[in-house]
Amino acid sequence: MSDMINEEGVSRRSVLKGAAAGAAVVAAGGLLGATAGSTAANAANVTASFGSNNSNPPGPKEDAAWVAAAAAAGIDVKLNVVDHNTFQNQINTYLQGTPDDVFDWFAGYRMQFFAKKGLLTPATAVWAKINADFAPGFKAASTGLDGKQYLVPTDWYPWALHYRKSVWKAAGVNPQSIKTFADLVAACKVFKSKGYIPMAMADKGGWEAMGTFDIINMRTNGYQFHVDLMAGRAKWTDPRVQKTFANWKTLIPFQNKSPLNETDQTAGTMVLQKKAAMIMMGSFTSGLYTNKADYNDLALIPFPSINPAYGTDSIDAPIDGVLMSNAAAKNLPAAEALMEFIASTKFSDTITAIAPGLFANKHAKVSSDPFIQSQVKLVNATKHVAQFLDRDTRPDFAYPIVSAAIQKFLTGGDSVAIAKNLQAQWDALPPA
Repeated sequence: MSDMINEEGVSRRSVLKGAAAGAAVVAAGGLLGATAGSTAANAANVTASFGSNNSNPPGPKEDAAWVAAAAAAGIDVKLNVVDHNTFQNQINTYLQGTPDDVFDWFAGYRMQFFAKKGLLTPATAVWAKINADFAPGFKAASTGLDGKQYLVPTDWYPWALHYRKSVWKAAGVNPQSIKTFADLVAACKVFKSKGYIPMAMADKGGWEAMGTFDIINMRTNGYQFHVDLMAGRAKWTDPRVQKTFANWKTLIPFQNKSPLNETDQTAGTMVLQKKAAMIMMGSFTSGLYTNKADYNDLALIPFPSINPAYGTDSIDAPIDGVLMSNAAAKNLPAAEALMEFIASTKFSDTITAIAPGLFANKHAKVSSDPFIQSQVKLVNATKHVAQFLDRDTRPDFAYPIVSAAIQKFLTGGDSVAIAKNLQAQWDALPPA
């Protein structure tokens, strides 16, 4: 079994250690007695600005809670919340304008890209203090091509087929029977006959459907082709890309109409409201399930095998975190204190009290509820873990190029012409 989850050398087992180590949970008195204590104490009453893309529920509630906890630790946070999709699509402009000291972002290529462009402040001094609280794989995912650390990882989550157990039971479909692509298509036919939208699909933000492309591509052509395609070593005109589109096209009749009008939130709500049978989405979709009975009805299964040579050996399981912009250099003690706070169990436990998830700090609590444990089990059974299309490739290629191409495909565009155009636009990009 391979340990590598992406080209940057993040160990899958190390990432899991960061989550599963919570089984031997360290009591969360945590932050100021552990990692962030010295910095926060020495920087009492400092002020730092934070750019948040956590705009979807329960994001605002989470932000309010951790900002209050930071204030109690002596760090006043000026919070700047921007709509999630707007933040992602305008990140390059944001970083070259007047960015906040610290901001939400991602591991992998997307972090490295901005570090290489000189738009970030290194967090190596922060890592010197927090290193013992993170598994090596998380540090690798936080490291730029220059060997310096830039990211403080916060949480991670797998992408899978999410569904309500009661809906599948009512339709007479056993989720454990979905082993192959043919099984999935057959289940979709059953759901459609029962009056459900078999698969909720969203792509209003231009990123939501990337997860579906990723999983079908990895199931069809394998993990290595995914990373080669994202890095430009494989061409979009390769016949294997057409196999991916052809398999996806098989599912389109089972998706809701007008996916370009739906966000991850509205499409996820179709599943929540029992209008749709499933959605291919990150496990953050659980944030919609604010009623405990509904949440307890939520479950996931891996996307089934398409090519037996690859089975179900790959998934997307992105790592989220925070970075310091160039602006932080003028307010470095406060920005570093905030980064160290966010690295702590005080931060993760504050968030977990609102919405359970999988956090990077190895001492973070891991909820015992079945849905969280199913996420750990899913990744534990997986050989390769990708970061997600818009994080595994150049951001100036992901947006608006790939996002527009997938939207064109979802609205009936010719996949051969789409692939040729994607390759032409890749070839026209300036050197990274």
